Amino acid sequence: MVQEKRFKVNMTKEALTNFMLTSYYSRFGGWFSILLGTGGIVMVVRELFFKEKLNVPSLVASAFIALLCLVVNPLMLCSQAKKAMKTNPVYQQELEYVLVPECLHVTMGDEHLDLAWDLVYKIKMTKTMAAIYTSKINAYVWPLSELGTDQQAIMSRVVQYTQPYNPILSKNLKKFRSRDMSE
Repeated sequence: MVQEKRFKVNMTKEALTNFMLTSYYSRFGGWFSILLGTGGIVMVVRELFFKEKLNVPSLVASAFIALLCLVVNPLMLCSQAKKAMKTNPVYQQELEYVLVPECLHVTMGDEHLDLAWDLVYKIKMTKTMAAIYTSKINAYVWPLSELGTDQQAIMSRVVQYTQPYNPILSKNLKKFRSRDMSE
């Protein structure tokens, strides 16, 4: 019989920033921003090196687009993560999670929530965080540094418990599909 798995998590700025960047750049808007920024760079290079007469307004507009898409957008996302860490009470308190076959129990202070596994839309894991998505933009984010040595066991259980509902899994989580959960 599988026992419950308990762990506590404090959000980190690195994990939240990684979550925001990953979420943004995995959607159409993020890809379009990269494409538009790259196009701006191509236009700057074309204007500087392949035109006989320099068109300053075109050069400035292309440079502005490239700068906005490739530098300002990621900096804004990092700034939003930093601001959220300071202002959002969810990120300032320790959250306790309990994994059981029926659901994910989430506790923050006196508040308690049970998340049924069939509500999990996607599970993503990067080098710094794991995200359990309940919609395309909402997720429970776990800094991997907070999971410690239980990281593999926790992610294995999450994948196993959600497997009947076929959530979208990042490549590095597919290895847990058929693992034994008795860890």
